[in-house]
Amino acid sequence: MSTEVEAARNATWEEIEDGLPNQEEYKVVGRIHEAYQVPSKPLFAVVEVGSHQFKVTPDDLIYTEKLGDAEVNDKLELGKVLLLGSTKETVIGRPYIPGASVIAAVEEQTQDAKVIVFKKKRRKNYRRTRGHRQLLTTLRVLDVVGIQP
Repeated sequence: MSTEVEAARNATWEEIEDGLPNQEEYKVVGRIHEAYQVPSKPLFAVVEVGSHQFKVTPDDLIYTEKLGDAEVNDKLELGKVLLLGSTKETVIGRPYIPGASVIAAVEEQTQDAKVIVFKKKRRKNYRRTRGHRQLLTTLRVLDVVGIQP
């Protein structure tokens, strides 16, 4: 067995991540101070936010898990773009497309509906009820950058 294969087999996750290109999930690029309109364009992107993937087009509204340092009216650049498509071409990333991004605006920070967690063990008089409300961030997609419509 070669030493490269042996080294790859014994590598930790941190060492593997160090070898990958640093792709920021999102970054705040500005604030929106006035009302905005999003022009419609015949293109789409598949973007990864958190552990979820969304197919988005300009003027779409997506609900993601809470983005920590994003505030309402912030303009975000989502950098983990997996796929870009238009009427002329489709670009597939391996795993991400370098130079491509999705520009989105934070519309609101809210909570999801309550989820009831009920545990029971029969014949033991054991019942526990808990509730949970997930924190959400609502994003409006403003533009898809990296492909011509």
